Amino acid sequence: MKKTIWSLVLAVVVSLSAFSFTPSASAASYVDPIQTYTYSEMTTDMKQLAKAYPDLVQYRALGTTKYGRTVWAIKLGKGDATVFYNASHHAREWITTNIAMEMVDAYADAYKKNTTYQGYNVRSLLNDVSIWIVPMVNPDGVTLQQSGLKEFPKSAHSGLIKMNKGSTNFKRWKANAQGIDLNRQYPAGWNEIPRSEAPSPSYQMYKGTKPLEAPEVKLLYNFTSYVDPEVTISYHTSGRILYWHYLNKKENYNRDYAMAKTFSSMTGYPLVKPNDSKKGGGYKDWFITQYGRPAFTPELSYHVGATNPPVSVINEEWKRNRKAALFVANEGKKLWEKKFTKTSKVITTFAPFNLYDRPGSAYKTSTKLKAQKLTVIGTKGNYFRINTKDYGKKWILKDNYVSGTVNDFHTKPKNFLVKESTPLYYSPISTKKSTSNLYPGEVKAIKSYGSYYAVKTKFSYDLWIKKDSKITEFNPAAVNQKIVLKPDATPLYLLPLDSKKTDTNLTPQTVTATKKWNNWFYVEGKDKDKMAVKGWIKQ
Repeated sequence: MKKTIWSLVLAVVVSLSAFSFTPSASAASYVDPIQTYTYSEMTTDMKQLAKAYPDLVQYRALGTTKYGRTVWAIKLGKGDATVFYNASHHAREWITTNIAMEMVDAYADAYKKNTTYQGYNVRSLLNDVSIWIVPMVNPDGVTLQQSGLKEFPKSAHSGLIKMNKGSTNFKRWKANAQGIDLNRQYPAGWNEIPRSEAPSPSYQMYKGTKPLEAPEVKLLYNFTSYVDPEVTISYHTSGRILYWHYLNKKENYNRDYAMAKTFSSMTGYPLVKPNDSKKGGGYKDWFITQYGRPAFTPELSYHVGATNPPVSVINEEWKRNRKAALFVANEGKKLWEKKFTKTSKVITTFAPFNLYDRPGSAYKTSTKLKAQKLTVIGTKGNYFRINTKDYGKKWILKDNYVSGTVNDFHTKPKNFLVKESTPLYYSPISTKKSTSNLYPGEVKAIKSYGSYYAVKTKFSYDLWIKKDSKITEFNPAAVNQKIVLKPDATPLYLLPLDSKKTDTNLTPQTVTATKKWNNWFYVEGKDKDKMAVKGWIKQ
């Protein structure tokens, strides 16, 4: 009897341990992956994660399905290198959503605590890489497979049952709720899929009437273009194997194979042997063809046939994949860093500028920084890569800047005399000429760069002038000198320039000069009406 009781206790302990899930010893754990994970729960968890880690986790709506469910994308990380993971293309493969959401939960927790996770410095990695995740590509299909007809309008029931070959048991359902197999909808190799495999909308295998027909696929197609990832992972079930090849170009084979071998060793999923078949239609097939970059399709869980893998496999699949996903992110970083030129040089900007997440107009953010001195750490096309204190590594347009630093002497301004009307510039760059001119007169310069000087103006900002023959340094010497004026009237000038002659003449008298510049003197005297006047005279 005691032996029997002990056996029962042991069985319970073993059973419970199979379902224990501890991604890290002290994870915040916003996601409970050991369950039948619904679209609604996923959406709630996504929003909680974004709230808990506002600087690290963001989400966006890509669009909606036929039945109004939003296809969500989650961004995890701050970097300009991008990788893209997607899950639940197929309805009955929803445990892949559990794994994808646990990634966000566990990696965000490691980032916040600055702890090493599976040998990776997650904070350092996610400062350089953004992992984009669409955790449930097919929310209509997943909901139908998990909950049946009750989550759909009655008007749709007969059509769904027909596509399910007359059955009201939807556990084998793989397609979206329109009966289209989403992983047979991508352009590469679509024509090679025999229509005989599923000639009409069905619970599985139907490729549609044309590529990108299904709204979910069109959303992913367009979103991939925006993310422009270096590597993609499409999580599927089942069989514990790894697809990595689809007519890969010869020049990419060694790169992709090396990455696939490492992924395989981490997960324990054997590599599927490459073949020359052009039959495709899958996301991986299209991405490899379109972008020429690595793409992987891991099949999670032991083989289960035409149904969803049991919840009991999730813990094991997480253990197999938690490091591999970080490995892929790190490989994405390496690939991205080969696409721009690393450098280290100082530039000075002259106007507020927007930050970009990546080089390209589509990645322009609403964040603006004031004009300042910056250190450039990379260049690509018409963009500079910079490292900011508050926003991490970002990009800016190569606009309104100069190399090096500006000489600032605003505490001891330099005086210049503008002899003729001269153009004003927004910055010390020949192409940045304003529509205004600076007219003859005395100005104070507070900065310089090359032959350009920044001068104080009536505007709320400084403008620049180019020092040429129209402009000369103006540093009158202080004097205390008596000057006897000639019997003829002596013209008075506002400035020591012939163009600045006034209507006032000084009568013959002795005046006191307090400043001298070349053959000009600044004097105090009286006009013909015996009124005190000041100005410049030429001697």
